[in-house]
Amino acid sequence: MEDLSKPFSIPQIDLYRDLDWGAEQLLAIFLFRTFSKEQRRRIWSLGSIQVVKKSAHAVIEGEPSRGLFLILGGQLSVYKRDTLTGDAHRLATLKSGDSFGELSLFDQAPRSATVSADAQSYLFTLEAGLFESFLDREGDATKAQFYKNCATVLSEKFRVLNTDYISSQQLLWKYALRKTKE
Repeated sequence: MEDLSKPFSIPQIDLYRDLDWGAEQLLAIFLFRTFSKEQRRRIWSLGSIQVVKKSAHAVIEGEPSRGLFLILGGQLSVYKRDTLTGDAHRLATLKSGDSFGELSLFDQAPRSATVSADAQSYLFTLEAGLFESFLDREGDATKAQFYKNCATVLSEKFRVLNTDYISSQQLLWKYALRKTKE
């Protein structure tokens, strides 16, 4: 990954440094929607911009978590490794406005998937430690709201996973039963 704080010939570089623009970009992440514009400006100032070249990894499954990523431009894919075969399976495709790594803002577990660039991509990155210091400075009310937002996101994801699990089990049993009858 390349740090955009070094000279780089893209016209957006000045835009990426604009705190007001950055504060608006953070609205794409549900976890930050309840923060004031000024708080989002301060969060943006804590992060950095990185370029991930096509086919390069933004994060690798199993590596230590280090923070959150917001996709400003480009496209990336999320892969999960099958522990039995070692094969990587694509779980999702992410585009501008999507984010990943949110859980690392409050949990130190290793990365649960690999994220690779399908095209050169521009990411806002926010290190977990810097964000934790920000929350400490902002006080208990801001912390409570952030963790409430986290619980909302996790609840939604859990509901989707439950639905997907039931659907996959129904398909599995339908297929398995058809095979035993043949």
